[in-house]
Parts: sequence; C-alpha cells; structure tokens
Amino acid sequence: MKMLWLVLAVIFAAVISIWMILRSGKGYLVQDTEAHATNYADEIKEGHGRMTLFLWISFITILIWTVIYFIQHAGEFAVIFGK
Repeated sequence: MKMLWLVLAVIFAAVISIWMILRSGKGYLVQDTEAHATNYADEIKEGHGRMTLFLWISFITILIWTVIYFIQHAGEFAVIFGK
C-alpha cells in the first residue's frame, strides 16, 4: 500500500510540473521576448526574461531536499570530514 501512495505522489508531482511548464510562458509576449533580448552578430540571441514559476518551485524543492539530506546524513559527513 505504501508503494501505491508513492506512485500516486510521483504522478501528481509530474502532472503539476508539466502544468507549470506549459503555462510558464503565458504572460510573456513575443514583443517582451524581443525587447529583453541581446543580439550578437545577428546570429545568436540571448534572452533576459524573468524566471518562471516552474524554475522557482524547482530551485526551492532542490534546496529543501538538500538541507533535509544533509541533516539526515550528518553522521556520515562527520566521518568524511574527520570530526
């Protein structure tokens, strides 16, 4: 039964992630893209737009996971660093 909840959680997270990815550019018009871009020799265009909600959520999730991981494995890191 635990595996069922894990599978459902992964499916839910995937659906939410895909939804955030698909709607991330909705409020950003083509004119905004052109206005916030830098051209290099008319060959390469570098954008300077804002970060999407998907990226913010992804970075926060990775940061929280990293902190929890280091707390749970603090004993192992103490051995590695000789304390």
